[in-house]
Amino acid sequence: MKKILSLVLVALLFTACSISPKKIEYGKDMCSFCDMTIVEKTHAAQYVTKKGKAYKFDAIECMLNDLKDKNVNEMAFILVTDYGNPTVLIDAEAATYLISEEIKSPMGANLSAFKDKGQIKNKGTHYNWNTIRAYFTKK
Repeated sequence: MKKILSLVLVALLFTACSISPKKIEYGKDMCSFCDMTIVEKTHAAQYVTKKGKAYKFDAIECMLNDLKDKNVNEMAFILVTDYGNPTVLIDAEAATYLISEEIKSPMGANLSAFKDKGQIKNKGTHYNWNTIRAYFTKK
């Protein structure tokens, strides 16, 4: 009986400490970079460290600015909202980014992310993960 109880406790310990993205509570959660309330469901972002700490952002540009002095190899997840599917977080490294005057973002960079490049119907400049990080690193 003690052996079974020990196994159950160990299993609970491992599931309680799982590293995964956290749900963004729109209207309640604060941006980890600028401290604004996360409201817009089309531009939020999040990264989770390999230790399981989640950082949420009201705009992709806030996350990119925060990542300037971070080692991305220490991240378990780096996620951005798919503009075409609000509240759906996608892998930031696989997304296509658009800077367009036609789509306003919360912090004014006019930056949006798309899961599929074919979704983009607006004029603007396209970026991949490496080029958008380089763009924000220079700023």
